[in-house]
Parts: sequence; structure tokens; C-alpha cells
Amino acid sequence: MNEILVGIDFSESSLNTFDHAIGLASRFRSSLLCVWVENKNSIRHLNLTKDQNLHDVVTETFNKIKEGYKDRISPDMVELKLVKGVTYKEIVKISIENQVDIIMMGAHGNQGFRRFLMGDNANHVIAEAKCPVITIREHRTLKRGLKTIVIPIDSTLDTRQKLPIATKIALAYGAEVHILGLYFTNVGTLRKRVNSYVEQTEKFLEKSGVKKVVTHYTKSNNGARTIMNYAIKVDAGLIATMIETEKLASDIWLGSQGQQLVNQSPVPILSIANKEILRTRPGL
Repeated sequence: MNEILVGIDFSESSLNTFDHAIGLASRFRSSLLCVWVENKNSIRHLNLTKDQNLHDVVTETFNKIKEGYKDRISPDMVELKLVKGVTYKEIVKISIENQVDIIMMGAHGNQGFRRFLMGDNANHVIAEAKCPVITIREHRTLKRGLKTIVIPIDSTLDTRQKLPIATKIALAYGAEVHILGLYFTNVGTLRKRVNSYVEQTEKFLEKSGVKKVVTHYTKSNNGARTIMNYAIKVDAGLIATMIETEKLASDIWLGSQGQQLVNQSPVPILSIANKEILRTRPGL
């Protein structure tokens, strides 16, 4: 993992995410590309006066924050990029241009019906990014000593595609992995497929060197809620999941389960959108 992109706007959520990005970067010896996007939403988190230059204030504020982490990561490994535009569009664009390995950003959750329709930046980034995305809600934590990762497995063809990146993170932290086999139906063939995918996942993790793997099966009527409840029960520090995308008008958007996980999960979410992955990397 060579480079991690972090969306930062100096909100509490993004500063929390930056803290955990530092932790992940130090584990992988990755560089951090921090992106601040100028717009009315990001400016409101700054204490600006009329005589101050906006970009100077952003740079000074960021440098003060970065100074607090010099014992955990070399300042030379942290870069700040200032751009102007729509937050999610700029983050996706820069992530593709720089071929980053992962994006990390805060998720603020839904705030009423209009917010549900319009979406927030985290949802859009996940839906349109070409790399995995970790989202962390405000006041939540991706623990520096990450001990447990939950990997849900269902009957869909792409359910195992999240394993390579989730396994890398598990190995970096020495974390145990909980495989959560999800049955959404009583149809025998689909339940057998879940069993088969779970067994393949167990073998993949063990072959990769994950020290402890725990497997649990459950019937679910609401996948997101079942996943979140299980993650809370085992005190997980991360949920790794595939995210379905939908085409709404001219916009790419997350499916309902993806929206629930990103906007409501008290546990950080590692998301991979599935819209193109099967064309290039079928199977494990």
C-alpha cells in the first residue's frame, strides 16, 4: 500500500479520520495525500477573518495538525493538496490521477429526506472510486490496535472480492478475522453457495497467514443491520464489505444496504463498489 488519500475539511469527523489514516500509513509505511476541497461547506470549518488569505489559513491549520504526528510519521510522507470544486468529484478525480491504493474519509450520515436524496460525499466517493474506501463516522474509531475485522459473506458472486485488501489490513495489525456467513433465503442451493464461499474464505485467510479466523452463520432479513449488530457484539474495529451501486438519473449511487452501512454503522467501513470489478478480477 504505497499511498493513502485522506479527505480533510477540518471537521471533527475528518480530523478523526486523519488520525486513523496516520495509524494505517505507519503500519504500511505509506505516504498520505491529504485533499482539501474549497467550497462553502469546507470553508465553514475555518475561523476566517476578512483580511486573511484562505489558502494560507488552510495550510497553516494543516501544518499545526501535522506537527502533532511527527513522532508517528515523517512530515515528508504527508502532502496537502488544495483544490476547488465539488468534494466527492475532486477526491475521486485526484485518487485516479495519483493511482492511490485506498481513500479514507469521514461519513456524516443522513440528515433528513433531502440529505437522503442528495447523498453525501462519502457515499458518492465509494460509488465512483476505483479503489477501496474506508469511511469513519464522527465520534467513532478505527482503533490503532485494530484487533478484530468482520468480513460478511453472502451468495453473491462478488462477495469474496474484498478479501485481498481486508487480509492485508488484518496482517498489518495482527487482527483476528470474523467471517459472517449471511443467509437471506431458505433456498438450499443459495445456502450451499454461502457455505462454499465461506469455506473458500477460510482457506484464503489461513493460507495468507491470518492467525485467528472465527466463522459464524446467521439468517438475516436486513443485511446491514445484521452486520452492524454482529460487529458491535464482537467489538470489531472494521467491517469489510462489497457495496452495490445503482444508476439514478445521471448519478451513480449506493444501494440501500450500502447506504445503511456507511451512514449508520458505529464501526468503520471498508467498502469496495462492485460496478466494474467482475470484469477484471473474477473470483479470488
